[in-house]
Amino acid sequence: MAATIKYADPHIRVKDVGRAVEWYTRMLGLKVEMILPDKKSPTFARLGNDAGVAVMISDGGDFMKGKPAPKLVAQAIAAKKAQRVVSIYYRVDEDIKKLYSSVKRKGAKISQELVEQPYGMLEFELKDPDGYAVGVGQDIGGS
Repeated sequence: MAATIKYADPHIRVKDVGRAVEWYTRMLGLKVEMILPDKKSPTFARLGNDAGVAVMISDGGDFMKGKPAPKLVAQAIAAKKAQRVVSIYYRVDEDIKKLYSSVKRKGAKISQELVEQPYGMLEFELKDPDGYAVGVGQDIGGS
């Protein structure tokens, strides 16, 4: 029997892991599941929720060995190269309007206002502190 993929944990590299952790927990309600080496100066974190949604965040270094990001990785992070081609998309099962109002009230940088798409999704997009596009959608039916 072949393995079935059940979850995806996107792994984004950021300049400041602590700042990104604070943003994803405050804006999207994700919880810290793991943080290394510690909360004071994190270089890696895994955030998630009870539904199995997750994101891994690191500074691009080898957090298991305590080594900093290689020069090219650090340069790419500083230049925000990945943000030009990588985005994260989360689906919610209900209350997208409530979430949208909440993130706006908390000062999120909205890059796409809440809009009903022709493919049956109600969506909005915001930017995280490192410039990654984070889309959020709710299935509302349709074609």
